[in-house]
Amino acid sequence: MLARLASARGRVREGHVLVEGVRAAAEALASGVVVRFVVCSRALTRSSAGEGLLAELEARGLTPDWVGEREMAALSATASPQGILLVCEEPSFASKSLPVAADVRFLALDGIQDPGNLGTLVRTARAFDLTGVVALDGTVDPWNARVVRASAGSVFQIPVVRAPWTEVATWAAGAQVIVADAAGQDAATLSVTPPWMLVVGNEGAGVRAEIREAANAWAAVPMAGAADSLNAAVAGAIVLYALTRA
Repeated sequence: MLARLASARGRVREGHVLVEGVRAAAEALASGVVVRFVVCSRALTRSSAGEGLLAELEARGLTPDWVGEREMAALSATASPQGILLVCEEPSFASKSLPVAADVRFLALDGIQDPGNLGTLVRTARAFDLTGVVALDGTVDPWNARVVRASAGSVFQIPVVRAPWTEVATWAAGAQVIVADAAGQDAATLSVTPPWMLVVGNEGAGVRAEIREAANAWAAVPMAGAADSLNAAVAGAIVLYALTRA
């Protein structure tokens, strides 16, 4: 089963997700997600945080399968495993569950390919108290183990919806759609009121044409230096900070 969960197709078929690392595992447990089984190595006992997580597992009646360091390294996708791997049921959110209340604020990710960028953006959305994150078609699987790890477990603490733009566009018709774009207006000067959705596009191509056409505003991060662009996760984080300051 662990091997099948290494691929997006396998995760969809199984309906489960791998969670690695002490912090991500702690966030998953705190969310109340259903844990199917736990694999641990002695590396978990080498930190106070790891010892605390082990105590939490025991308090929940979850008995780990203990493996050696080499076995854990073979199972893990990280260079330095922290000695904990959970297999959890994937939280399920449908696009039709997107709330349409007047105070909602969403982050939509269009074609983001790097798992680290996606995980960081999910973590950022949670930090700025957004309503949820929409992973549009063409975006890397939000339940990729690297995404879960980069989000520090935030994927379990904020709704993350997989949906094509054709579905999201119906919801977005009643909201302000803001596209992150270097040619846009300084994000710090934009005046936005909920409901709104910020769209951050692909690392190279940006946001697709049909979303740009649906946008009401374009938000940019002015740069005084010589760099011609910012990493997608960094740019998205700055724009979200600017939009949520008020």
